[in-house]
Amino acid sequence: MRQEPDYPKFRWFVLLALVIATAASTVLMIAPAPLIGEISTALAIHPGNATTLLLGSWQIVGATSCLVAGFFVDRFGPAKLMVAGCIIHIVPSLLFPLAGTHLGWLLVLRIIQASGVGPITAVLGSLAATWFPVRQRGAVAGIQGMATSAGVLLGFLISPATYVHTSSWLATMQWMVVAPIVALIFSCGILFGPKPPAFQPDEVDRSDSASKGIFATALRSGSTWVLIACVFITCWFFTGVNDLIPGYIAIAPPMGLGYGPVLAGKVMGIYQILFMLGAFLIGFIFEKIFRGNAKATLRFGYLLSAVLICSILLRVVNLTAPRLGVVLSIAGFFGAWPLPVVMAFISINYHHSIVGRLTGLAFGIGLYAGVPAIFVGATALKLTGSYHASIYIVTAVALIGLVTSQFLKPDRRGSEEKPAHLDSCRES
Repeated sequence: MRQEPDYPKFRWFVLLALVIATAASTVLMIAPAPLIGEISTALAIHPGNATTLLLGSWQIVGATSCLVAGFFVDRFGPAKLMVAGCIIHIVPSLLFPLAGTHLGWLLVLRIIQASGVGPITAVLGSLAATWFPVRQRGAVAGIQGMATSAGVLLGFLISPATYVHTSSWLATMQWMVVAPIVALIFSCGILFGPKPPAFQPDEVDRSDSASKGIFATALRSGSTWVLIACVFITCWFFTGVNDLIPGYIAIAPPMGLGYGPVLAGKVMGIYQILFMLGAFLIGFIFEKIFRGNAKATLRFGYLLSAVLICSILLRVVNLTAPRLGVVLSIAGFFGAWPLPVVMAFISINYHHSIVGRLTGLAFGIGLYAGVPAIFVGATALKLTGSYHASIYIVTAVALIGLVTSQFLKPDRRGSEEKPAHLDSCRES
């Protein structure tokens, strides 16, 4: 048996740098969302068009950059890619005030800005495998997921507050550059810091050779594609809530509720806190309450998310901001469940040598859900002149997740018989 290498304590600095870079990237992504009303007024365009311009473009380019960056991680190393991603974030952020109201230049800057997502997001697997022992790699992935929510939370809070002081959404976008600058400093710390433990080539070669057939078997499994579909659906729900709900809260009636961007940012900030809490506690809930039953956990999470999100359209819920914040936050708590449950199902039911590839495949496809989430929601907003249709669509997406999850075969720890095709996936 091969002796596990000695992993240095510097790995915790590496994790911290990853968390900061991930959060910084998400801050830039979400910064325009609470200001859509002000942005649309300044640019003299419909809020739906403003959403497409600044948030829809990010989803397309960001998802594509993740797939492209995956090919460069092994060649250049995760540290160099993180540094590159931060620089790509920084440069266009500084130039926003120069673009003024020119829609073409604003789109170009947003496209360049979003191109930094991939070099930061795609390094997770490589960093975890290089710096952390096997027993800690799942926790690393979970912490990065919480960093994504933390970045959204910071964006919802910092963006409106900065706008109040600057009275300019362009200046606000420029000030968001502080986040990737901090991330760049920490990423450089990895680049010039201690080297990670050496790989064991013999083990890697054996694993790569043996996993080819296992991975092919997994791709023939219906459950594999159900899991990927659940990731896609959950990313759609996550994007729809984060990019559309702030406008619904902030913009004046009849389009929205008229609470303003600052209060919208605070309400969505509370939502993100509960979302992070849900992501943090779902491991315990999945194990102790649902007894490792992924199908039941997904069913419960999707159902309550759908009901609670739809309920914010009711006057009894949105009459006051505190009441709206409570209901929306509870929706966030349950909305955080599906992704960790899917990752847990993969790690339990599939051979360890293909878990990374399946996770990458699921997220590589799932991140593209942000594209239809933005475009469909924005189109509904433009056609109807109200956020109601967009919220109904997000609700329907969660219900589709509820139905889709029912096709997931029971996992190996459930009371039902374990599927034969998953048995083959777990053979070494």
